[in-house]
Amino acid sequence: QLYPVEESWKYFKELIGDPYLGWAREAGSHVEAPEHPSDHGDNEAYLPPITARNHGLQILAGPALMACALGLQMLKKNLSGVHKSELWAHIWKFISKAEARDKTGRIVQYCCRMLQGIIEHFPQSFPLAPFKKEIAEVQTTLAWARRTHRWGKEMPHIPVLGQAISSGDVLEAAQRAVLITFLIQDHVYWLLKVGILKFQNYSAIQWHRRNLRFITLSHVLNFSLCVREVMRIRQKQEKQDPKYSGSKEALAKAESEIYDNRRMMVRYVLTFFQMLHVSEVKKLDNWYVGLFGMISSYIDASKLW
Repeated sequence: QLYPVEESWKYFKELIGDPYLGWAREAGSHVEAPEHPSDHGDNEAYLPPITARNHGLQILAGPALMACALGLQMLKKNLSGVHKSELWAHIWKFISKAEARDKTGRIVQYCCRMLQGIIEHFPQSFPLAPFKKEIAEVQTTLAWARRTHRWGKEMPHIPVLGQAISSGDVLEAAQRAVLITFLIQDHVYWLLKVGILKFQNYSAIQWHRRNLRFITLSHVLNFSLCVREVMRIRQKQEKQDPKYSGSKEALAKAESEIYDNRRMMVRYVLTFFQMLHVSEVKKLDNWYVGLFGMISSYIDASKLW
């Protein structure tokens, strides 16, 4: 039922003290009347009154998926003779790690960025176009979830920074110092966003974009560290260091470490361009920046698998 504006105040006065006053919203020259929860019984009950076909499907969604999972488990038992699954256990072991969940979430986050970039290059008739807002919401929600769980992530880097300074390793010390600074300032961004902190000269997003320049520099320094490590291994091989030469095991170890460092070099190149785009230092395209993010996140996640 709709009430004209001239009658709305009378309607409000009749409902003073009703806890459901917050529903009222103006719609042109009318105010829509509220739908009190008691109109359809208790929607929060285990078995709420079903008011429509879709309502019933919504209620059955959880139990139906549980039944499907149980059915697959029983099928697995019939085929293999055991309930235990090594793959299932390995997947759970992987996602039980906070860092693995973070990198998996990052893959999805940058997938959303890629999809948004793809949508931008197609007309409104593109099948994914109607979901652009929802895709952006998933990306933003994942970004904030990851940022919330980033508190304390600087802790393991602080002792390494101290060791690097004590040993005179300037490159390692610079990389750790920049990374720690980024992480601390990322916490400040979180505090600005939720309103606990307020800066006169910076909005939350301005602070964030400035901070992304620090992580961009960190990626450059990390790339340099990987190059240095590859050069050190090659030099030790030339000097016949038994750790990296003289046996098949030593040579295999050397090649494995070189491969890992080169892989991370690719990762840092990709993240460098990602940060240039996200910080708006250089405007690129969301579709391939998103793809870069997915690849770099896969590299990180695969190390934890």
